[in-house]
Amino acid sequence: MSLGDSLIAATALVYDLKLATANVKDFLWIKRLEVVNPLEIYEK
Repeated sequence: MSLGDSLIAATALVYDLKLATANVKDFLWIKRLEVVNPLEIYEK
């Protein structure tokens, strides 16, 4: 995980936000973090 991804994830956790990213796999190991892929909306 890059420093930038770490900062984004930490910010989402601290403020209890969902994290919207197309790079879902890098964040799945963080249990309390809710990750949403905005591109999945258009794939259906």
